[in-house]
Amino acid sequence: MLAKSINATTLLLNGITFIILGVCLFFINHLTLKILLLIFGGLTVSFGVFSIFKLLWEKNKKNVWLPIITGIQDILIGIAVLSFPNFILHSLGICFGLYLLLHTIINSIQYLIYRKYKIKGRLRVILNILFLILFLIPLLFNKEQNIQVTSIILGIYLIGYGLTKITDFFTVLIPKRTTDRIKQQIQIPLPAILNAFIPRKLITLVNEILEVESDSFSYKKQSDVPDLYVLIHLAKSGTAAMGHMEIAFDEKIYSYGNYDMHSRSLFDTIGDGVILVADKEKYIEYMVDKKERYLVEFGLCLTEKEKTVVKEQLQKLLTTNTEPYYSDLEQFEKGLLPNGHYQDMSSEIYKYANGKFYKIIKGKYRKFFVLKTNCAMLAQYVLSSIGKQILCVNGIITPGAYYDYLNARFKLKNTNVISRKVYTKKELKEK
Repeated sequence: MLAKSINATTLLLNGITFIILGVCLFFINHLTLKILLLIFGGLTVSFGVFSIFKLLWEKNKKNVWLPIITGIQDILIGIAVLSFPNFILHSLGICFGLYLLLHTIINSIQYLIYRKYKIKGRLRVILNILFLILFLIPLLFNKEQNIQVTSIILGIYLIGYGLTKITDFFTVLIPKRTTDRIKQQIQIPLPAILNAFIPRKLITLVNEILEVESDSFSYKKQSDVPDLYVLIHLAKSGTAAMGHMEIAFDEKIYSYGNYDMHSRSLFDTIGDGVILVADKEKYIEYMVDKKERYLVEFGLCLTEKEKTVVKEQLQKLLTTNTEPYYSDLEQFEKGLLPNGHYQDMSSEIYKYANGKFYKIIKGKYRKFFVLKTNCAMLAQYVLSSIGKQILCVNGIITPGAYYDYLNARFKLKNTNVISRKVYTKKELKEK
């Protein structure tokens, strides 16, 4: 995860491997899945045995029970997989069906939002629901077909994922001026259920780095100063526990979220869509110092034409179908609310980072929905205009998906992602 670069040969081999596996899953589905499951079971048993026997030659005997428990756990899992492969395969199909059922529920909620607020695109959402039902019925209710359907879907996904690795391989080899002329760079992300937990894993990783007082998380590939930044929030708890993200341009933060706390519903997952503009330096200081978050920042180098496009896109976003929104603290200062302790996030961002808010009053981003039209919208909106786009395979783009994408682009040569930095309290104090 922290390697400075990715070898071109590794990308090529990974891409070919994923494509071969995808083709095998698509055409020889049951046998391929069974072989992969047996390999997984054998490797899991081997890792468990190795974890236990490794204690024999280790000098440090502290926490001896942890590797033993982990090793025994791996051995038991491996034996279960090797002993009951057919049961595991059918269970995998059912789990995949439940995963698609979850997406069906999410799309149904999105349809209700679109219908209530007369947002265009309802037909597309209905077609998505019907498409998901078409696959989840055999996965959940047809024991003979669920393995086959699972294999076909995984096969298609792995072929696409492998093709993106082949594209990355050519990106490493060809000159940067050539890659700059390639307008559209599409990345297929890992499944949302995996990407959603990347921010939680990064919290542990950053803490481990800080313990040894290492700066190995922050790198710069070249001396150029980035023109556009993507910031990803890491928090131990609260609304940002699964990540939050925004972009920074011309020393201003641009963020999309549910900043009107009075409009929130369904456990704070739905609310009015609001765009925030704030001073970058003050905003980072507020988030790190007062909200106790880590911020991971990726810097992108843009051409003059791309900078013009980004300016136009941001201006369009702020002036089209929006109206000013005022935090409670600002409304109190205007004499619209009585005196009180206004400590909600919108009021504090206004107070500490000169935050200004613009509520979207029309269009599909009028309503924020954490599992669909979420904080990644603004980054997707801006980056896609300059040819950097994550393909929304399952309808959900998460901050974890963007971290995975940008971190991979940073490790590659000949890309415009030129810096990666983590902001912590320690870093701010030293500054």
